[in-house]
Amino acid sequence: MVSTMGHTHHSFQDEDSSSGSAPLLGWNMSKPSTLKFWTASAEKVQMSKFWALGRKFFFGLSELNYGCSSWILSSQYASDLYEAGVKLWRKEDLLDIEAQLARSFETEYFTVRRIDGVVARIKNPMYRIQNPIWAPRLKTQGYWRLVRIKPDGPPETYLCSYLLEWKNQTVPRYEGVIEYSKSLFETKRQLWNNSITCELFRAQLQRLLNTGKRRITKVVCFGLGDMVTKTAEWEMKHRRETEQQASETSDIEGSLIQHAMALTMAEAIRHHTGVSVELKAQDPGYREQTNEILSENGFKIVGKCGAGGFAEIDEDTLVFAAFASTAISEVLADIARPALVITTGGEKTFCDHTKVFSDAESPRTRQMWCEYSVSHFSVPSPELELFKPLTQMSIRTRMPGVKGAK
Repeated sequence: MVSTMGHTHHSFQDEDSSSGSAPLLGWNMSKPSTLKFWTASAEKVQMSKFWALGRKFFFGLSELNYGCSSWILSSQYASDLYEAGVKLWRKEDLLDIEAQLARSFETEYFTVRRIDGVVARIKNPMYRIQNPIWAPRLKTQGYWRLVRIKPDGPPETYLCSYLLEWKNQTVPRYEGVIEYSKSLFETKRQLWNNSITCELFRAQLQRLLNTGKRRITKVVCFGLGDMVTKTAEWEMKHRRETEQQASETSDIEGSLIQHAMALTMAEAIRHHTGVSVELKAQDPGYREQTNEILSENGFKIVGKCGAGGFAEIDEDTLVFAAFASTAISEVLADIARPALVITTGGEKTFCDHTKVFSDAESPRTRQMWCEYSVSHFSVPSPELELFKPLTQMSIRTRMPGVKGAK
């Protein structure tokens, strides 16, 4: 609450005195034609009246709302709602915002549901723009953004667990794509399939599937990265200056391997169950050429604006999220308990005293992970240079008896 405090202006009537006490430095201007010194006794009377009025003004007549900011009140309310069990994310809300963003050309106002149930309207700056250079996508605001780190935007958005953000498309359009992306993906896929790391991963996954006779019907991937975008000029320069490998494919090497891993997961599950397994992927950063490559390799693209894919998750899902830039673990904690979760996030919280990781741990994710057993990804020494980022991944398996649906 922001309050303004009015100020009262008091006028003081100077008193004349005929005392013969030694004069002080002050002028009585009640009679412009004469100048007369105040005496010490008159000064004492005048000062006592002044302090009496001051005490009234500062301690009796004014209410000071210092510190009662919109952010302090909102963060406390968010904490109260969270502790009461109110969900930050619901499948129906995520499906709704995905549909709105998908038809952004014809949508003048977007609506988002705050965690207190209030629906907020957000004006669409790209409404009816024929050739927009800005594309909308989902932006998550997790627990820490609601209670600890002041969100961007006006106070009306402080209780929004999800909003939308706009990504400028001019540079990607200008720089174009890697022309040989399809053959490059096939090369990286073969490299992965023929590696010892892949063999170890298959065996590890097979053991987890055998334990408890888990049923998995789909693999849903999040944030695995675009596969056709060239490395930016500034990134190339930085890599050369730091004596790192610099090429137009440097930024997509990890993405290519991660998508090859997703194919391995689906194949291993099919081999284990003998039935068809759906393979789905969500990343609002996918370009059309990436969508084409993935579709040709058995992926179904979901949630092109970054929201709808979450609604695909249920108790029979394997979730794969590598180095994601959204609060995936927190969303999972509210909407489902998938059979397996392979991720690099959800274990750490603060990257410094004012910032949290994109997929940070929260009270609910900490509680959720207690319902999972965890095993770590192993990369043998000879292949560490090729697959070192994979060592940051963990494989979490839902424990028997844990209810999958939320």
